[in-house]
Parts: sequence; C-alpha cells; structure tokens
Amino acid sequence: MATVNEKWLSRQKVDAATMNRAAYQPIRTLSDPPYFRATGIGNTAAIQKETSISWMESDTAGGFRTSNMTDFKPPVPGIYWVTATIAMTTPSTMDGTQSTAALILQVGTTSKAGSPAILKGFTTTKVKGSYQSVHVAGLMFIANDQTIWASAEGIGGAWTKPKSGNPATSLASFSAVLISADATSL
Repeated sequence: MATVNEKWLSRQKVDAATMNRAAYQPIRTLSDPPYFRATGIGNTAAIQKETSISWMESDTAGGFRTSNMTDFKPPVPGIYWVTATIAMTTPSTMDGTQSTAALILQVGTTSKAGSPAILKGFTTTKVKGSYQSVHVAGLMFIANDQTIWASAEGIGGAWTKPKSGNPATSLASFSAVLISADATSL
C-alpha cells in the first residue's frame, strides 16, 4: 500500500495527475482499510502479574501481519481505532466480603524506543466466582516502526479463563482498523 507524500508551496500550480494521486490513494485506502482482529486468549490459563496476551486466532486484511500472535504490525503509519476486551473469572482465593480484586487491561505500541501503554482499563470486584470483563477502546497513532500489543494483569489472586459453554474466542478480542492514513501524530 503506497503512501502519498505530496507537498505543495502556497499558490503553486498543480497538474491533474498530481492532484489525482493526492486524492485517489487516501480514498482508495480508506474504502477498504487495513485491519486486524484477534480472538481468544491463547497463552495462559491464569493471570496474576502483567502478562502479554497471545491470541488464539487472527483475521487480517490490507497488510497487517504478526509472527507471534502477540504483536501486530500495521502496513502503514496512521491513526487507528483500537479495541480490546477480555473476560476472566475472579480469583478463587477471594473471601467475597473483605478482599477486593482487580483486572487491568492495557494496549500499547512497541518500537526500539520502548513499549508504552496507551489505552488502559480495569474492573474491580468483591464478588467471588463471578465473570468480569474489561474493555478499552480509543484512537492510537501507530508509526512505521511500531507494533501494537495487549497485556493483562490480575491483582488479588489468579484470574482464570471462564469455564463456560461459550467458545474462548467469544470472550476476548483485540482489533485495530485504519481511520486516517498518512497521519503523522494523534
């Protein structure tokens, strides 16, 4: 997917071919934007300390790629709409009256400069044996040299995958879709 790098001076004359390149490519990109969607927590049965989430399945389009089902690389830099959701069962060690447990979900980017978390969400509960879910969503600028990741952390004991009749892929998901091609910041 080619990016458009057209720069014009004030009052500069621009021919039709140049104008077409500047208008057509972004419209073409956004009419069928790059995206990925990953589902199902695949790498762990219980979460206590911060853990990078490895996903069971993924669906990508437009050039998104992953080599490890943990980090996803977009085909072009830009602003992406990103969502992540996980559902877990509260720690079995909770007494249901005194202790409180928390589940934290983070989404961030990784590059040579580091791995900052950009989106964060959490839930807390005193209810023993319940299912709790955390959802985060927002806009993220992802540069050319960055990948996107999700992690979870359980506080107050080991949070486990729900033991329900639902498939694991319906209880956790992570996605991103390009909404502004060639953006340079958020």
